[in-house]
Amino acid sequence: MDDLDAAVADLSARFRAALEPPRRAAAELDAGALRARFDEPLPERGMPVEAVLGGLAERSDGALAGSTGGRFFGFVTGAALPAAAIAEAWAAAVDQNPGLWSLGPASVEVEQVVLRWLADLIGYPATSGYLTSGATMGNLVGLAVARHWAGRRHGVDVREEGLWGLPRLAVYGSEELHLSDYKALRTLGLGAGSVRAIPIDDRYAMRVESLREAIERDSAEGELEPAIVIAQAGSVNTGASDPLEAIADVCAEHGLWLHVDGAFGAFFRLCERAAPLVAGMERADSLACDAHKWLNVPNGCGFVLLRDADLHAETFVGTAAYLTPGGGRDLHELGPEASRSWRGACVWAALKQLGRRGMAELVTRCCDLAAELARLVDESPRLELCAPAPTNVVCFRYRREGMGEGPELDDLNERIQARAAADGEVFHTGARLAPGFCQRAAIVSWRTTSADVAALARAVERAGDELG
Repeated sequence: MDDLDAAVADLSARFRAALEPPRRAAAELDAGALRARFDEPLPERGMPVEAVLGGLAERSDGALAGSTGGRFFGFVTGAALPAAAIAEAWAAAVDQNPGLWSLGPASVEVEQVVLRWLADLIGYPATSGYLTSGATMGNLVGLAVARHWAGRRHGVDVREEGLWGLPRLAVYGSEELHLSDYKALRTLGLGAGSVRAIPIDDRYAMRVESLREAIERDSAEGELEPAIVIAQAGSVNTGASDPLEAIADVCAEHGLWLHVDGAFGAFFRLCERAAPLVAGMERADSLACDAHKWLNVPNGCGFVLLRDADLHAETFVGTAAYLTPGGGRDLHELGPEASRSWRGACVWAALKQLGRRGMAELVTRCCDLAAELARLVDESPRLELCAPAPTNVVCFRYRREGMGEGPELDDLNERIQARAAADGEVFHTGARLAPGFCQRAAIVSWRTTSADVAALARAVERAGDELG
């Protein structure tokens, strides 16, 4: 067996083991110990190819998040499906670049099909789209097209002239607006200060009447020009959705661009009980979403869909003399990246493994498990819900008998979250909501079961009992 055969055999064994559920939900090593494993000078000489992966895997042992398991409830993190992980590994080996058709003909054509499938799956017009590194970049692309649209309304080509010829534009989003939307606005030169924060109701959804009032006030005062509304399908804190149908009506009435940040909530469309929460999403001018959440593909994959294909193409068009055209579309002209990996391969594989029915079953089961966790919280004498749980996110807290509101209760729950994470049986994160600090669990993994959500409730109770 030559060196390459030995390396591939080693990869095969380690890859197969990595497809099994992890032993722990959280990493064991602290930052100092982990850095000590990797901190070394740049090697002067190379090592045998068959030894490289082993060196990386052994040094990483005990320091990998258990995000591929069913008991990882932190953030909004899916677990890579076997078909998606296998396709991702193969795609890395064939090393195609869908930025240019001639650098990856199959990769370009697959991604065009995948985008049509995704649009069909979530009920959005299959007009134009782009596979991104995640919803953060999807928001950037969607809002870049919105900026170009705003320029056209004023006879300004922002690609050439920037924002100089435009009035100050107002962007509207709820008090729950995600950090990635602020990052996109900063990157695009619109600035975080362009956001007019709209109050939320007791369901953590944007108040539409407050939105209307803010738009009309800015229009009357004349210092800011209302331009863009960013609505959320799936708040990262609670899983709530803004009332998209009513917001779309307001945007149509005032001639504003509607961008929907649907990082994970766009897939509520597939759950019969949750689908009404995203009614109207199909009316958005742009929609950003993650694939590495509910599609359960490896990290680093998302997409953006746009209603106006010509406007999308105008925003990013441009080439260079050395970029020899091929026989199909060059995808670098639909987004900011020139070279990138073949993201569509793992999405194609995931959708092939699950199909439409499998995706609907996955989303429905995750929402059902969240409802199950909420019932366990309600039934516990020491746990209480901190927010409605209509979808896949449950926010709750531990409270000792007789303990009132305030810093003591918040401090206890912060310590509970840290203790449960350190124990490693489950992993979840926290959130600060109106009631205070709470335990937050997001369920999007294809591996999560009823036993896993029960384990989370027990872990929080046990940590609370020990610390209280």
